[in-house]
Amino acid sequence: MKRVVVGILFTFVFCGVAWSQMRRPIVLNDPDYDVSKPLKFGFSIGINLMDFDVENRINQFNVDGSLYYAEVTHISPGLNVNAIGDLRLSESVHLRFLPGYSFGQRDVNFFKVDTASNLGIATTMQMESNFIDLPIGIKFLSERNSNVRPYLYLGTDFRIDLAAYKRLKVEKGVLLRLQKFDYYYEIGFGIDFFLQYFKFSTEIKWSAGMLNMLSNDYVDEGKAFHEAIGGLRSKFLIISFHFE
Repeated sequence: MKRVVVGILFTFVFCGVAWSQMRRPIVLNDPDYDVSKPLKFGFSIGINLMDFDVENRINQFNVDGSLYYAEVTHISPGLNVNAIGDLRLSESVHLRFLPGYSFGQRDVNFFKVDTASNLGIATTMQMESNFIDLPIGIKFLSERNSNVRPYLYLGTDFRIDLAAYKRLKVEKGVLLRLQKFDYYYEIGFGIDFFLQYFKFSTEIKWSAGMLNMLSNDYVDEGKAFHEAIGGLRSKFLIISFHFE
């Protein structure tokens, strides 16, 4: 995941620099965009990659001498849809509020080590999440270069997982439940492109949860798996496309 983040960040920076160097239009598109109305609105769509930092209790053996540990080995892309409220605080600092909805899935594999040190997958739990997102943050903008303006984003997010209110899909092997709420810190980088009729932005953002998302609610068959985990902390990589 870290290599993916670094690679995508490098791609964004390279593309932004190349664009600003290769395209220098004489006429600015909407030159008063940043100095007109202080409050602007828009919408955003994007994709996310949800993951977990898993804290395993590696010394937690079962009565039969076996040991379980968990790991996320497969990440499936999800979808984000957000509204945008942007308040200009100064020429280069904007306050952002992007309420929206996101969903995705994390496949948690549970491995079993027996007394003979044999390793095998005991089960895979496909843990779905459907979030109401309430992110708020600060956008720090550089100087506008022609029709391009890079920026840095720092913020927080409060997420409500609606899937945690649903019954467990025991028939599909999901034996553990996630917590309903979590708080996140976020850091991102993006580029504003000033087009003729609107502003288009591409943004990549890293979002890391601060709470243990493993709930104490589980079915009886999931006790051994629950006791094998000390904590699950969410992390997201989000690529967004903003229209304002």
